[in-house]
Order: sequence, then C-alpha cells, then structure tokens
Amino acid sequence: MDLQWLIPLGTFLGVLGGGVAWWFNRADKRRDTREAALIQTLKDRIEELKAQLARVTRRLNQRTRAGDRWREQLVAHDIKPDPDAWPEDDDE
Repeated sequence: MDLQWLIPLGTFLGVLGGGVAWWFNRADKRRDTREAALIQTLKDRIEELKAQLARVTRRLNQRTRAGDRWREQLVAHDIKPDPDAWPEDDDE
C-alpha cells in the first residue's frame, strides 16, 4: 500500500487550517477593535451626560437660592408669599 499521498494531504490540510485560523483571528481582531471603539464612545457619552447633569443641577441650585432670597424679602416686608411653603417635588 502506497502512503505517499498522506504528505501532500497533510500539507494541504495544514495550510487550510492555518488559513481558517488566520481568518478567525482577523475577524476577532476587527470585532475587538469595534468593541473598544464602542466602549470608548459610551464612556465619552457618559462624561458628556455627567457634565450636562452638573450644569443643570448648578442652574437649578442658582434658581432655588434666588427664589429663597425673594421669598425672604417678601417675609421681611410682611408680605405673605403664595404659596405659604415651597412645594415638594413629586420626583424625589
């Protein structure tokens, strides 16, 4: 029985397996690159939203302090503010 055909078959299968492995590694690297870009985009978006939340919170605090000062001026001049007490936020 002549088994010399095993050498070319083994070489062919080795090259084919190497090509498939290279193809999968390439696909994995591309996927990892896209995932890293997506993660960085989401991190950047989170930072933007945190900055926006800080601006809105700061602006809300400024308005609340201004309202407190106006209310105290009314009370100091014996003017009854309407409403008598600050309304409570339903969201909290």
